[in-house]
Amino acid sequence: MELSDRDRLVLRIVGDHCDRKGQDNIKLEEISERLRIVGISINDAMDSLYRLEDAGLVRLEIVGYSTIIYITEKGKETYRKL
Repeated sequence: MELSDRDRLVLRIVGDHCDRKGQDNIKLEEISERLRIVGISINDAMDSLYRLEDAGLVRLEIVGYSTIIYITEKGKETYRKL
């Protein structure tokens, strides 16, 4: 599956933040400012995250009002190639 530019950008932001924290998951709220800076709305980011989930690159978990994004091993490999 070929990723769009926006999907690659969202994966890069998720991967960068996970690397910085040394974890394999983050909350959407933690990257919302960075998404806004690059011009991606939360709705557009969620569309990209659902496509990334369909591709097996991330796993989403919605807990209450929080969305937790887990980057998979396949997602980490793809992120490193970006």
